Amino acid sequence: MRVTEKIISEGMIKNIGSSLRRLDRYYQQLSTGKRLQYPSDDPVGVTVSLKMRAGLRELEQYIANAEFAVSWMEATDASLDELTKVLHRLKEIAVYGANDTLPEDSMNALADEVSELKKHVWQIANTTFENRYLFAGQQTKRPAYDASFTYQGDDRPLLLEVGTGSRVDYSVPGSEVFGDFFARLDEFEARLRNGDCEGISRNDLAMLDERLELVLKARSSLGAKINRLQRNIERMGTMEVNYSGLLSKNEDADIAEVVMHLKMSEHVYQAALATGARILQTTLVNYLR
Repeated sequence: MRVTEKIISEGMIKNIGSSLRRLDRYYQQLSTGKRLQYPSDDPVGVTVSLKMRAGLRELEQYIANAEFAVSWMEATDASLDELTKVLHRLKEIAVYGANDTLPEDSMNALADEVSELKKHVWQIANTTFENRYLFAGQQTKRPAYDASFTYQGDDRPLLLEVGTGSRVDYSVPGSEVFGDFFARLDEFEARLRNGDCEGISRNDLAMLDERLELVLKARSSLGAKINRLQRNIERMGTMEVNYSGLLSKNEDADIAEVVMHLKMSEHVYQAALATGARILQTTLVNYLR
């Protein structure tokens, strides 16, 4: 095969271009700190990174869901704690009202307080978290109870996925803890105004004990779920760190190694240019002539 200046020139340009691309790749790795710039750099490594990134995104979403559910349940528990205090006060009123020695004015004063506490319970039932109603089931965009104390929510649970195949119900429907409570408070108030001490003793004290038990049961369930989710968040946080470490190990460049390859590539590139200049005495302009 006859070797011409054109073949030598084309070969030289090809080799210089290859050296320049290799030099650019190491410059990119050094400036970004990443070993993988293009899929062609390491097809297997890129595939592994894509899978790990997808796993990280999924894990981050699970953590975000779990943290939201915990915040929602903590807000719910705070509301139920306030309801618990109201129930204890109502029970004190019932104990006073069951005393048949109280004068009518005192009984009416107790009845007035029950009326005010009923309004407070209504406010608790319509507590919001991030502009959503806590006790309305899935009907979170509207108040759980309207102005006539009628339940507007539903009993459908609020669910969030907090792990692969794992969902948590983080809601407490109003019907579960309030139910017919407003109507029962009306009856309690009426008995106080009528001086029905026996009815208060027989009905209202028992009713308030039952309501307290319902609320305590709901709070106990919330506490168990919060504890479980907080442990899961910690576990997933550890997994997230491990995933990030593996991803970094797969993608990040070894800076010392990159610097070494960069220096070698610079020498090769400079040598290629110098060699080409010595071999080709004629310029490109002379060649075109």
